Amino acid sequence: MPSYAVTGASKGLGLEYIRQLSQSPSNTVLAIVRSPDSAALKALAQSHPNVHIIKGDVTNPQSILAAADEASKILDGKLDVFVHNSNSVDFSTMHLPPSKIPFDVEATKQFYEEPVRTAIWGGAWATNAFLPLIEKGSIKKIAHITSSMANTDVIIGAGLDYAVAYSIAKAGMNVQVAKYAAELAPKGIKTVAICPGWVDTHDGPKPPQLVEATEVMRNQFRKIDPELKVEMSAEQSVSLQLKVIEDLDAAKSGRTIQARFPEA
Repeated sequence: MPSYAVTGASKGLGLEYIRQLSQSPSNTVLAIVRSPDSAALKALAQSHPNVHIIKGDVTNPQSILAAADEASKILDGKLDVFVHNSNSVDFSTMHLPPSKIPFDVEATKQFYEEPVRTAIWGGAWATNAFLPLIEKGSIKKIAHITSSMANTDVIIGAGLDYAVAYSIAKAGMNVQVAKYAAELAPKGIKTVAICPGWVDTHDGPKPPQLVEATEVMRNQFRKIDPELKVEMSAEQSVSLQLKVIEDLDAAKSGRTIQARFPEA
């Protein structure tokens, strides 16, 4: 009876993780959310008794420790797979290139803090909070959801000079995942940073500015993938991500892996 805990589970990829994992009655699925008010998540939990909603904020150490304690009571102290999916960006600075980083200590801290707080600090706090449960689990796998925006080949090839703090936070996440792999290998615990691909997680009609931004990104990504036409759906991406987790072994532990369709 595999057990899974997923942070950032109220919407987007996190919610899709919960939806797909809940389809197997043998799974026990924990949705870790900062605010348990998501109507979609509540409806999913009501129709699937194997889904448990737990309040937990990965950017608050005491909150995520309390969430892990609640999870331990539900799971009898054992967890098989932990997925750190929580994500955060500062849209007020997302469009700026690195040359626009201000010559001011506090303003620079603010420029970087939001994505770093969730990806790196929150990634460590959440992983460490749930690690005692993973150590007692059977599958012993930890996945963090990263981004191709942290891939230097993608940045240079597509000419992506924006999303500086977000990209650096995800690159730091990748290194932190590798460090966990090195530390936890003797305990049989395997880690991975998964690039979910270019995914459409927007709920409902896109506003004009988002449509425009999507087209700009599509044209940039076509520089490295001329065949790229549309974004993947959340359903497609999570299905591929779960395959990455399923295939994760000691040889792949600590790697950054792109969720992709099998080669034809």
